[in-house]
Amino acid sequence: MSNALIKKALSVATSGASISAYLPTPLAKQVIEYIRELNLMRKLIPSFVMNSRTWTKPKRTSGTTAYFIPDGTTATLSSYAAEQITWTAKKLMTYLMVDEEAVEDSLPDVVAQILQDFAESIAEAEELALLQGDTSHTATAPTPESATTANWYIRDARLMFDGIFKVATDDGATAVDAGGASFDEDMINEAIYNLGKYGRNKANLFGLVPSDQAANIRMLDNFKDASKSGLNLASFITGMGSAGESAQGLVTVIYGVQIHRTPQAAACEAVVMHKKACEIGDRRRIKMKSADVIEADQRKYVTSERLAFGFNRKDMTCLISDLDETVSFA
Repeated sequence: MSNALIKKALSVATSGASISAYLPTPLAKQVIEYIRELNLMRKLIPSFVMNSRTWTKPKRTSGTTAYFIPDGTTATLSSYAAEQITWTAKKLMTYLMVDEEAVEDSLPDVVAQILQDFAESIAEAEELALLQGDTSHTATAPTPESATTANWYIRDARLMFDGIFKVATDDGATAVDAGGASFDEDMINEAIYNLGKYGRNKANLFGLVPSDQAANIRMLDNFKDASKSGLNLASFITGMGSAGESAQGLVTVIYGVQIHRTPQAAACEAVVMHKKACEIGDRRRIKMKSADVIEADQRKYVTSERLAFGFNRKDMTCLISDLDETVSFA
């Protein structure tokens, strides 16, 4: 990255008030690619650029049906109906105060570090919202420190959207009940079955498992050996270790379905889903602005992005519930 371009984009207003400055397009693309490296979901889920705050497309609810019609018989009329699906962009923002001396005197480029920290924080917040988002969750805690599992912080990123695990729980295909057992290949087989026509092409499916289950998978011989249990690791095993885990979170491949580790998933749940079940909309890729706070001899950095998240078909997801949370390293 060009530090000069970063500093120009983060230029300080001479009046001391905040000014708005977009990162140059090539630099913004680099930052987005860095976020993509950190956020697994941006690799698995399709994304598109939004030219306005909302983006709407039709979803067919009923359509043409083919019938056998004998010669001389009036054709049977099909009906067509559709509903609208809307993606609404919402804001993720970070706010940071940095001592001016740290910016002026530090040998490492602090501005570049701030940019990297921004990318890391946004990537983490994005993935948390996409996986565990719940717009109706109780959230009255006034500070992050006072938040609990039952009562989130009032500005928790998970409040932005209903995420994959909530949608799979509430509106997905028939769930697979693990019955308190550890994750195994039979659960993937049942999830593929429950997805119906959406499970036909395994190349379009992927699974998301929590860290606990990923750890157990790596310990099981039948997941390490492609000759057992119908696994197909041949095209993924090179350079990934005996259990096939890559830097992108790939743990293994079961019946053609890639299984990815998602640390932000609940320990007792997993999801198998179609890659076209949902989409990410990027309204404004990245925006940054900065200003001097003269009285405190500090510089203020504000970074933000706007993104949307929505589902094309919620029944393209299948939850695996009630997994054993025990991790065994024996």
